[in-house]
Amino acid sequence: MKHSLFAGLLLSSMAITAGAAGCSGDDTVANNPGVDAGKDTAASNDAQSADTGTGATDAGSDAGERCSAAKEQLLKPIDTVSTGDVNVYATEGNAQRIYVNASAGGLNGASTNPRIYLKLASTKVAVTDKSAGASADWDLALKRDVIFTNSGDGGKGQGSALFLADKPFDEVTVADTQGKTFDTENFFDDNCTPKRDEFGSVKTTFSGWYDYNDATHVLTPKEGTFLVRTAAGAFFKLQILSYYSTADGGTGMAGGHFTFKVGAL
Repeated sequence: MKHSLFAGLLLSSMAITAGAAGCSGDDTVANNPGVDAGKDTAASNDAQSADTGTGATDAGSDAGERCSAAKEQLLKPIDTVSTGDVNVYATEGNAQRIYVNASAGGLNGASTNPRIYLKLASTKVAVTDKSAGASADWDLALKRDVIFTNSGDGGKGQGSALFLADKPFDEVTVADTQGKTFDTENFFDDNCTPKRDEFGSVKTTFSGWYDYNDATHVLTPKEGTFLVRTAAGAFFKLQILSYYSTADGGTGMAGGHFTFKVGAL
C-alpha cells in the first residue's frame, strides 16, 4: 500500500472504492476486491480529528507522557482485550511460523475493536489498548495493516525495528544487528501533529512493509526481513509471509490475518 502515489489522490480513489464495497459488508478478496480500501477512509477521518486542537501544549501532559491527548485521538484505544488468536502452525529449526488474527473485526468492525498484542516468543499478551502503554510484556501491536513496536510513542519497552530489504530470512544472523540504527516509534512532530503514511495511517517503524496493487487492492509483503528488538531488548528476525492467511498457514480471503516467520537471534 505504500507507493509513490500522492496521498490525496489515492485516498480519494480508495474512499470511492470503500463506498461501493460497503454495500456487501464482506471483508473478503473474493467479494470485496477493495478489501482494505475502507481502512484508508477511516484513517483520513482519524487524521482530521487527531489534528484538531492538538499542539505543542499537549506535550508533557498526562503525567508527563508526550502528546497524550493527540495520541488518544490518533490511536483511538479500545479498553478490551482482542479476541484475535495467535497460533504457531509450523516449526522450522529455530524458527516458527505464526498466525496472528489482527483483523479487528474486519473493515466494518475495526473502529470498535482493539489491537492484538504479540510477544515474539509467539504468545498473545492479554493487554488492552489502554493498559498496553504501561506494559513491557508485549513486543508488537497489530491492527489491520498497522504494526508498531513497544517503544517510544508506542510503549514503555526497549523495542525498535529495522527492515533489511531483499535479504532472505535464512541469511539474517545476529551480525546483522551490529552497527545498525534501529528506529523507535515516533508518531508525532514537535507540535504533536501526527506523522502519517501515504494512506493517512499513523507512521510506524513497520510502515512500508507491503506493496499495494491499485487494480486488485491486494497487499503483498515486500521481500526482505525485519530485525526487531523486543520490549526487553532481545533481537528477533521476522518475515511477513501473508496478510490473507488461515490459522494453519493456508491462503485465506480476508485481510488482517497475518502469517509470520519468526526466529530469535
